[in-house]
Amino acid sequence: MDGMDLKTVSAFHLVAKVASFSRAAAELGVAQSVLSRRVAALEQELGGKLFYRTGRGVALTELGVRLQSSARSLIDLSNQLLEEARNVHAVPSGTVDIALVPAVSRLLVSALCARLRRDYPRLRLRVEEAYSGQVEEWLAEGRVEIGLFNRYRKGKVRDAEPLISAEMLLVSARGHPATKNATIPLRALARVPLALPARPNSLVTLLATFAANQSIDLDILLESGSAAIIVDAVKHSGLCTIFPRHAAAPELSDGTFSASRIVKPSIAQVTWLAFGRQRPATIAARVVAKLVRELAVEFSRKGAWLGSSTVGVAPIAS
Repeated sequence: MDGMDLKTVSAFHLVAKVASFSRAAAELGVAQSVLSRRVAALEQELGGKLFYRTGRGVALTELGVRLQSSARSLIDLSNQLLEEARNVHAVPSGTVDIALVPAVSRLLVSALCARLRRDYPRLRLRVEEAYSGQVEEWLAEGRVEIGLFNRYRKGKVRDAEPLISAEMLLVSARGHPATKNATIPLRALARVPLALPARPNSLVTLLATFAANQSIDLDILLESGSAAIIVDAVKHSGLCTIFPRHAAAPELSDGTFSASRIVKPSIAQVTWLAFGRQRPATIAARVVAKLVRELAVEFSRKGAWLGSSTVGVAPIAS
């Protein structure tokens, strides 16, 4: 056999899925002998058996188990290419996996769903909420197609575009002494009990670097991977956190929280948008990314993302 073809890989995958040559042959509409020859040719090329017989059918050998995941990926990629070809002159369709940080998820996801229902009814979202380190890890692994994550240092992020920029605030329950003034020097955070995202996290890393340079100790009483837990701790436990204004907008508006701008130095949070790095972005993913950009501009213009502004740059390559 001159290199394995997709038909042979698909035949192997179906036999593995149904654990039977006869059932797989019936689904494919071919004689069992034809299917057996295809798998035998694949085994000869790979230099080992892919299945062994059982009382009820067949089971994967160790080599078969190792090949199964790659076969699934190859079939998925083939299906994606076919879908892309069909969508070139059609309405975009399919499911887009997107991961985003809590600071933007509260408003963005609902607005994005409304826009998709109106303009792209055949598109669906599968959403994960996580802090930046996890989002970037999922992008690198190809687990998500689009990711929104935060950075706090100047400079570009490879293969990503800045979406919005926001100044960071010290946020507390109303009446907390730490936020009695309009501003608070970064150095004064050493005396503030903090609830922050769990490490590894780019904001926590930045704060730790500053503390080390200034020979001060931060009083981090709670680290959590859940934004909801941090918000609850701020409401009820006398802790403070560090948020952009738009992340705590409801609580700041209704008077539950108060906030002070962090100064000397100030901290700017930039939210970046990137595509997954394992394969080119699909048409569906590019459509969703376009809508995210449009909504970011709309939110900033209308003041929905309080304290933030869009960052005008050229779109990332797709």
